[in-house]
Amino acid sequence: MKTLLDIAYATMGERPAIQLFYKEKSGNGERRTVEEVTDFEPYFYATGDESLPGELKGLGKVVSVEKKRMTYLKEDVDVFRIAVSSPSDVPELRERAKKLPGCFGIFEADIPFVRRYMIDSQLTPMENAEDIGLNIAAFDLEVYNALGEPKAERDPIICLSYADSGGARKVFTYRNLEINEDYLEILENEAAVIKRFVELIKSRGIDIIVSYNADNFDFPYIIERANQLKLPLPLGIDGSDVRMERRGMNMGAKVRGRPHVDMYPVCRGAFNLPRYTLEDVYKGLFGKEKLDIDGMRIHEYWDSKDPKVLKELFDYSLSDVVATLEIANRVLPLQYEMSRIVREPIYEVSRMGSGQKVEQLLIENAFRQNMLVPNKPHEGDVKLREAKSYVGGYVVEPKRGIHDNISLFDFRSLYPSVIISHNIDPATIDCKCCKAGHKAPTGHFFCMDKKGFIPGIIEGLVKKRVAIKKRLRETEDQKEKLVLGVQQEAVKILTNSFYGYLAFARARWYSKECAEATSAFGRQYIHKTVKSANDAGFEVVYGDSLPYDRYIFIKFKNEDIMLVKIGELYDKYKDIDGISTLAMDKNKKVVFKPIKRVIRHEYNGKLLKIITRYGSTIVTPQHSVYSFNDKTKDVYLVDANKLEKGDKLISLTNQEIVVKYKEGHIFDMVDMDIGGYTKELMLYSDKLIVPAQKGECPYCKKEVNLAAHVFAKHPERREKFDKKSLFSWVGGEQGKIRKIPRYWNFDKDLAWLLGFYCAEGSVSDVLTKSGRKCLLSFGGQNRELIKHVKSILDIKTGTSTKIIKNYDSRNKRYMYYYRTQCLPIIALFQYGFGAGKGSEFKKVPWFIFNAEESLRKAFVEGYLDGDGTKKDKRYVTNFIEFSTKSKELAMGLDFLLKTLSHGKNYFGKDIKHVAWKYRKDKPEIQALRLQSAKDSKGNFCLAEIHSMEEMPNEKYVYDLEVDDTHNFVDAEGMILVHNTDSIFITMEETDSEKIKKRSIEFMKGINRELPETMELEFEGFYPRGIFITKKRYALMNEDGEMIVKGLETRRRDWANVAKHTQQKVLYTILHEKNPQKAAHIVKEMVQKIKGGGVEMEDLVINTRLTQSIKSYKNVGPHVMAVMKAKERGIDIKEGDVVPYIITKKGASISDRAVLANLAEKGDYDPDYYINNQVLPAVMRVLEALGYSEQELKGLGKQMSLWDF
Repeated sequence: MKTLLDIAYATMGERPAIQLFYKEKSGNGERRTVEEVTDFEPYFYATGDESLPGELKGLGKVVSVEKKRMTYLKEDVDVFRIAVSSPSDVPELRERAKKLPGCFGIFEADIPFVRRYMIDSQLTPMENAEDIGLNIAAFDLEVYNALGEPKAERDPIICLSYADSGGARKVFTYRNLEINEDYLEILENEAAVIKRFVELIKSRGIDIIVSYNADNFDFPYIIERANQLKLPLPLGIDGSDVRMERRGMNMGAKVRGRPHVDMYPVCRGAFNLPRYTLEDVYKGLFGKEKLDIDGMRIHEYWDSKDPKVLKELFDYSLSDVVATLEIANRVLPLQYEMSRIVREPIYEVSRMGSGQKVEQLLIENAFRQNMLVPNKPHEGDVKLREAKSYVGGYVVEPKRGIHDNISLFDFRSLYPSVIISHNIDPATIDCKCCKAGHKAPTGHFFCMDKKGFIPGIIEGLVKKRVAIKKRLRETEDQKEKLVLGVQQEAVKILTNSFYGYLAFARARWYSKECAEATSAFGRQYIHKTVKSANDAGFEVVYGDSLPYDRYIFIKFKNEDIMLVKIGELYDKYKDIDGISTLAMDKNKKVVFKPIKRVIRHEYNGKLLKIITRYGSTIVTPQHSVYSFNDKTKDVYLVDANKLEKGDKLISLTNQEIVVKYKEGHIFDMVDMDIGGYTKELMLYSDKLIVPAQKGECPYCKKEVNLAAHVFAKHPERREKFDKKSLFSWVGGEQGKIRKIPRYWNFDKDLAWLLGFYCAEGSVSDVLTKSGRKCLLSFGGQNRELIKHVKSILDIKTGTSTKIIKNYDSRNKRYMYYYRTQCLPIIALFQYGFGAGKGSEFKKVPWFIFNAEESLRKAFVEGYLDGDGTKKDKRYVTNFIEFSTKSKELAMGLDFLLKTLSHGKNYFGKDIKHVAWKYRKDKPEIQALRLQSAKDSKGNFCLAEIHSMEEMPNEKYVYDLEVDDTHNFVDAEGMILVHNTDSIFITMEETDSEKIKKRSIEFMKGINRELPETMELEFEGFYPRGIFITKKRYALMNEDGEMIVKGLETRRRDWANVAKHTQQKVLYTILHEKNPQKAAHIVKEMVQKIKGGGVEMEDLVINTRLTQSIKSYKNVGPHVMAVMKAKERGIDIKEGDVVPYIITKKGASISDRAVLANLAEKGDYDPDYYINNQVLPAVMRVLEALGYSEQELKGLGKQMSLWDF
């Protein structure tokens, strides 16, 4: 009996020699052998004409050229097998062969030599691994770190811990304070520690070395320390040194013949845990803590003269390797099985992603079936593939809230079953032999006569898993059960990876069409099941939505119109009574209709961005939008995923508004939302600015130091920024700040000024060396326009400001500026009027939307005077054109222009539509043009789709339920979309046994109609559950155990204080059915946080550093914590998880973040942990029941909150 552990190759003379490293076991004991294969030649394939063999032989280094007949995807082709002398010759010959006149293409030249041999020889690594008894050893280093992050060229290894499957437990070190422990071995120095480690690995006959993150730390470190000490590190079976090799984005430590398996990447791929530190993985797998110390203080333990402290370091080091070995014993069997299935050595397979494993399995099967392997795509092809989108799986959303008596079903291997049942394969798509094949909803069909390559492999895996599960049910042998359990899990993982592989842009067998067809068939089966559930007496409701930042227009009870993000509507306006949104009614009028409900779902799929000539929308692929039927001349619904380039959406115009703001309306600044400036403003009885010099006081007529005197002795001239005050001037807390009127008359001048501000104005609030500067500025080349600005503001503010003339050397023209330095006026323009700040964040003031027509026109005129081309006479059609970086401003102007009358163009067509142009060279700029539309249909026009693309995932998506209509308007071009349907299944029955019986009957009925390999499985019955959104819920099973999915209890970016509170609330609601107690739990925790009674370890937040510090544009809390740590010599690398705490000191949350081990006990920000951790975590549960955070904060007064 023998097991192939590893494979490598070496060059012997001029010939390559394959080296096979085995462990053998017989009646005479065990031994490790190395077999050498010297007669295997490297080779690759080429296609070409009959002249190619002769041309190839003329290249040199070619040993032989053999003609073969092979299958390439759909066709049988003649190929030439080109054997060469050495693997190192392949890259050169491949490139030279490509250039030969008779060569059509090169294949399989990118398959490594060792892998080529494994495939051709059909060797299976790790066979008999469980029976032969492999010796596993774990090791771990502790290094000196007095100067912060340890550096191998400077800081020594202070101890090396070791544990193996034979029971050895050792800590090698060279410092002792008379500590008597059997595991401790005191050596002379660091060099002796490294030598002893090598010696023990060899003497103990170790077959596999395991570690935790040694690819990234321990092995590179010990290699460098050995170099510094001029020592070899001959851990290989053949006496070779450890070698670090590049593996994609990561490194791997290669030990020849004695594979090294790093548990860190293995566990990251195998388990879903909040964090992947050794401590967290160990606790997650075994439910127990391992010994832990502060890693930043290791040098203090080492330097300590207290034997107890030093012993604590040694105990900790030993606990690391013992934990690593336990983890390895748990996860290695799965790696053995993967190695056997894909025929790759365990060193390789343990570092492969799921797509790589699938591809290796395909390559191995292609060889057996005499098939030519497609080449890896070039980078240009990868980018083209990534640019293409396709519609993913169907998303079913549960009804939010608490439900009793829940039956859970799941499709067994849905996508693999679809691929098998419909023979989906790149070689079977749209075949010539049977156009009446398996027709996919996407329009493609798949061959019915010839089994596809990929479906055949998946079918073999499925049958293998079925056989394993059958044997698993039959056997009573516990050891066999463990082995079979691992085998079926490995097969399941691989089987379910094929669908994703087809859509993977770097895949050799990539096929967007196959991936689309697979997901489309999947959606079809789920839809069919949903319909059957309805027919069987279950209630089913379903729906999907828009992402958070899509804008919609809303109208309040007071007739104010506002442009808001749909997600913001959900967050800020929980009480939607009286709020309406734009919709198209049954008479095709564009009107505001009441919103009945705002809905939020969790969504993990892709989004679909649809860009048309008249605007765009972003929806989930399942969302319905509106198009136009030319035959029936009517609007109809179509699923977004069925749309193609050239199809048409509906862009609305001529919306009806009720005029609220007329000329002469007075705005009171105190009534306005001035943002954060409210605290800085004061009301004054006059607008006097008193200088800091001696003179006569204008109030008491005394000779005084004016500024100080007036501020101290005449407080009666200023009052708080409050409605009760009768003062009419607005200034700052300091008397020297310029004052402006409290009351502003809304007239055409102000409307024009605000429009011009949106085009050419700006506000700034900056701190300079000479002090704070708050500036409202208008600039341009047209002096007359700036003079008009001056005339308006001089009159409205009661002051005179000079125009500044400045020569612009770049444009070689004079520029004119009107600038006023005044805190209140920047607060008024940016926040009070709501016109925004900066070119990307300008917006139409809310009161302009339903101002009387003359004021709306004045605003538009002001904007176009600054940034527009009005009625360009070069074109007989006439149009108004402008561009802006602010999407919100563009949407507001689109709305305004569609409320005004613009007459007809040269051809007599109404000018009432707004075209949107999206620039590829400058995607941040929107160019809009008011014009007529060829496909104008009264209150809407047909918006032809120019492009469709997939967008990244959003955490949530949102939808509206609109009264009396089933639509609402996406503001970017006023594109009409369908409103929601939500999905859940329930039935009116209280007897759990009857529910289970009916559920199983329903399942059996469905399965009778499904393809052979597809099956709906009954996963279990749950007496109670609370559903938030898809994949976010908590269930209680019949044993009273709680199953939580997708909530903060599983995420690392929430502190334990939030997780534990949420868990208690869930348990209390689901298990104890005691809402009052749940309320008390929240109140009690809030008080505990306020009182400083929470342990620091429960406040730690963990966030991964996904890129280098310099790459972050926005400095989040974890980034700031790392930056502070670097100042103290602590180096945290990209990819590391950053544990931090929000402390009390600092202006922003980021400023207050520090590494957890640097935070002082008791120094935490209670407001942050209450408002940003505990309450949001609890609200994620309670919002499903319709409660707001405001209600929850008043728990002590509002117990009716829990009346559900």
